[in-house]
Amino acid sequence: MATIKDVALDAGVSTATVSRVLNKDFRVSEAKRRRVYSSIEKLDYRIHPFARTLRLGQSKTVGVIIPDMSNFFFMNLFEYMEEIFRKNGYTAVLCSSRNSVEGEVEQLSYLMEKQVEGLVVVPMGTDGTHFSPIMEQGLPIVCVDRTFTDLPADSIMVDNEEGGYKAVRALIDDGYRRIGFVGGDMTQMTCYERYLGYCRALQEAGIPLEEEFVSMSGMAMHGGYYSMKEMLSKENPPDAFFFVNLMICLGATQLIMEQPKEVQDRLVCASFDDAFFSSLLHRCRYFVSQPVEEIGVLAANTVLNRLNRKEAAGAAKTIRLNTELIQITHKEV
Repeated sequence: MATIKDVALDAGVSTATVSRVLNKDFRVSEAKRRRVYSSIEKLDYRIHPFARTLRLGQSKTVGVIIPDMSNFFFMNLFEYMEEIFRKNGYTAVLCSSRNSVEGEVEQLSYLMEKQVEGLVVVPMGTDGTHFSPIMEQGLPIVCVDRTFTDLPADSIMVDNEEGGYKAVRALIDDGYRRIGFVGGDMTQMTCYERYLGYCRALQEAGIPLEEEFVSMSGMAMHGGYYSMKEMLSKENPPDAFFFVNLMICLGATQLIMEQPKEVQDRLVCASFDDAFFSSLLHRCRYFVSQPVEEIGVLAANTVLNRLNRKEAAGAAKTIRLNTELIQITHKEV
């Protein structure tokens, strides 16, 4: 691969002159400019995007990688972050990993080509090895909702275990002794921690865990639909369920609404996440509300503080925010 030195040697000029031509510096004569462009074309010289960013200073862009653009929580989170970035003169570039580590690696490469100065990531797994070279070059990374176990990056999350515990505890206090767990992936921190809260609530109440009514079906809407379908097809299913997130809740609710009225009337649910339309989800009595605005503002400001050197380099911090349990009162229909 040709270097800037190769171009300078071929064109018979200094590397500083080549740099000035690339940066549209008017002080370079037309004759030298033509020789440099001719050598660039002949040698097929390409500028490495990240190296160019380091050389020129600032691109004023921040990359954001989320797992799924159909997830209301992630899009709401992005809106709050984007507002902070925009007010501070930065553009936020949003990408989706499509719920895969491979997609995350692909989007990371794309954002590096876009010369972003910082990253906000909702990780797909606990291994952050592919982000290490970026951090070593001084690019700040902030993890949101989940974090990497082996990457010294700032993290903004909520107390998932306590949120799951509060929701299941509320169902138990309402008299339900058999409660199913719907949705999730144990390789993802949010699911694992919410499952721990579910288990703690059952254990504390002396209720045995029924493993056949624990379904790990991913975090997407279709997983909630098919898991609920499978659960209700079994003999003597529970009357109460805890959904790992709002997308699972939406899918499960769709399946419930397809059932006979007598089946619908005996079911009650609780779900992690909350949205402005939560009251429309009949049969779901409790929602674990996350402070989405606070998470987004903290994440964006953390990136900006790192960029502006207001945070000490290398002193990664983890912030855990509290959740709130909301009870929805549905009118009889």
